[in-house]
Amino acid sequence: MSLLMSRARARLTPGTVAVLVAVCDLLVCGVLFLVGLGVIGTAPTTGAEESAAWESAGWLYVGWLLGGLVPFAALGRVLGALAHVAAMLVSPFVVVFLPLGVSALLR
Repeated sequence: MSLLMSRARARLTPGTVAVLVAVCDLLVCGVLFLVGLGVIGTAPTTGAEESAAWESAGWLYVGWLLGGLVPFAALGRVLGALAHVAAMLVSPFVVVFLPLGVSALLR
């Protein structure tokens, strides 16, 4: 059993972990953006509800950013931690501007 575990662990190189982390962070940021817009969950009908939706999405974003650093620090994965922070800082721009660029190209 330990031989199987060591082979499985050897396949997860730091670069593979960094790519997986970046993809997961991009998906989480996309979902949080949809939560802020009201597409996921209840749609805000008043200004206060809209502010509350964006505030909730913001707190979840910060929690995911900081909470994601804990496992990488505990495991000593520096590249994974850097990939997580970079992906979390770049993902909001990708989520917002990539659809705008695609829609402009399709016109």
